[in-house]
Amino acid sequence: MSKRDRQVNSKKIDKWLKEGRGQGELKDYHPWLTIRDVPSKGVVTRSKGWKTNRVHHLFSNLELHYFYTLEWSDAVIDIREQYPLLPLERTLEIAESLGIKHPTDPKTKEYIVMTTDFLISKRTKDGIVLESRTVKPSSELKGRTLEKFAIEQEYFREKGISWGIVTDLDKPNEFIKNMQFIYCFKDISDVKGLSASNINIVSETLFEQIKSKSESLASVALENDEKFGFEPGTCLTLLKYKIAKKEWKVDMSKELNPLNVVSVTKEEIVKHG
Repeated sequence: MSKRDRQVNSKKIDKWLKEGRGQGELKDYHPWLTIRDVPSKGVVTRSKGWKTNRVHHLFSNLELHYFYTLEWSDAVIDIREQYPLLPLERTLEIAESLGIKHPTDPKTKEYIVMTTDFLISKRTKDGIVLESRTVKPSSELKGRTLEKFAIEQEYFREKGISWGIVTDLDKPNEFIKNMQFIYCFKDISDVKGLSASNINIVSETLFEQIKSKSESLASVALENDEKFGFEPGTCLTLLKYKIAKKEWKVDMSKELNPLNVVSVTKEEIVKHG
């Protein structure tokens, strides 16, 4: 998309509102901004989210890494990225009251609709609550950035929604690496050799051998590939699937390296009666 197409004006805002941007929940949510509207600052994800079953539009590695923590959390039930602070008139009023210049499009000079990186729905003992989180490198927390955050913070304060900043200093590095390792494997329905009829048998055999052998994950997985006549890598894919589904448990704060021996456990089903 050309830079001209990325310019924001009142007509484009009206068009996006009519398209339903910033509305809906879970798979029906439409982010205010998509990867076609603004240049990214790193990796963007095009894979479906675990919780929402839709493509998420993330504009930086830092956003993606925080997104992983939200996907892994059992408390989080919905993730809405690039969420708009509407109506525009309210953020204009807040900016004026704070004596801060409201963000404008650098080309058209028209006011833009501000967004927060993540609006999160969480299940708590008191019911479902909303949280707003904006993601920014710690090195950029100064000057104009903090002014815009002041508008955002006041907007959500008025709505009674918790607001906070997530930075690179909050990033759990080993956890992020592990999520990158397993993230795309929560759905393995198209993996050759694995089917609903054999996946339980194969996984039980694989699990018992991982538990009983002091060998690397890769070695045990390859041994079972040969045993079941699978293509190399199939059982390692099954391992990732089981971890992503949280049916098999590992310490996500430690590197999940298939070349190492890794402790894998699972919750046993207790039968009564």
